[in-house]
Amino acid sequence: MDYWFYNEALKIVFPLLDGKDLASCLLVCRQWRDIASDDYIWKLICTQKWPSIARKPPSGTTYHRLFTTFSKPPLQLPLPLSCLSFNDLVFYIDLWSDETLIFSNAISASVLLVGLKIIPEGISDVLRSHLESTDCKMLLQVEPKITIPQGVTVTASVLVARTDTDKMACIMHKSMFDYIDLTTSRAMSYDYLNFSPGHPFVSDIRAWVSLLILTKGRIGMDMDMFGLEIDFCDAVNSENEILWLLDMLDWK
Repeated sequence: MDYWFYNEALKIVFPLLDGKDLASCLLVCRQWRDIASDDYIWKLICTQKWPSIARKPPSGTTYHRLFTTFSKPPLQLPLPLSCLSFNDLVFYIDLWSDETLIFSNAISASVLLVGLKIIPEGISDVLRSHLESTDCKMLLQVEPKITIPQGVTVTASVLVARTDTDKMACIMHKSMFDYIDLTTSRAMSYDYLNFSPGHPFVSDIRAWVSLLILTKGRIGMDMDMFGLEIDFCDAVNSENEILWLLDMLDWK
């Protein structure tokens, strides 16, 4: 008789628990497991979480399985290593002031990863902290520094080539530096990446080029550019993520 009352008490208490606690009850003992395995109890829990499930219960599964499958956060699997290498990439960078070419260079991506050889004085603390961090960055030192007069329109074009396939892709075409952030000592430009037709659902990811400048106090004065940075911070940050992103471009 006591055993029967004990079972009935558990049948009253278990539906009041949340799914996580009920799952723990399955591990206490055989008696608790037998009662906590009742799919009717799991139905009560599932209908609290997804009320519409009671209108047309799914076939081919149990409420217990439904809860354990969809109530937990998705497992974040590590991204496999990309088949692309930074050693296979060359970036072609051209900067224009109005219609005058002020900077032009072809640089290996592996060199960009090395970063700046010298971090100059006269930059903001925010930029210095960024440059000194160990985060993945694609940076190029500009030597000698380039002075950009106030009032001119500066644009950037960037192509990237793959030495493993002899193909090229466009990163940025004549994009204007229309935003200057003195807090981070940079002028910024962006363009949207073009992806291969094999990735039709990948879109609206921007490539950024930042001119790293010496802070002179206010917007409207000439800018001394000592470096530049290429990044894809809208979507990726690590070296492997960058390689996966670049591999999906519309290579021609």
